Amino acid sequence: MATIAVLVGGAVVNAVALTGSNYIERMLTGDSGAMAEKKRHDKALEAYETAQARYAHERTKLLDWIEVNRENKELAKQNFTNTDYALKLYNQAHPGMKLTMPQEPKFSDFYQPSEAKKQAELIFVGGSMLVISFVAFRFL
Repeated sequence: MATIAVLVGGAVVNAVALTGSNYIERMLTGDSGAMAEKKRHDKALEAYETAQARYAHERTKLLDWIEVNRENKELAKQNFTNTDYALKLYNQAHPGMKLTMPQEPKFSDFYQPSEAKKQAELIFVGGSMLVISFVAFRFL
């Protein structure tokens, strides 16, 4: 029985506090001030909701564009792989007529370092290792 009284009493206190705070606000600001604030709040809320909807739409468009480009890139990569495989099968089936993809150029096709350059690099690497080993052993 006491719990029911506490529940009803709490509800009455909350209702009185809400009504009293609304009455005090009206007395201090006047009805026109509260209505003007409500209109300003509603207008700001409407603008915010419009901006939020525009943001969500633009974000979704961007994410969709990124996903479509990722799919296109994967499809292009798969097409190149399939083309290479198809040419390989064609060459196996028709050994007299060789169809080949052009080879990708490599820097080694255009430049070969001289023996003196190779030996200088090896001496530099070996000397650097000896100096670092000495410094590490001596000071660490």
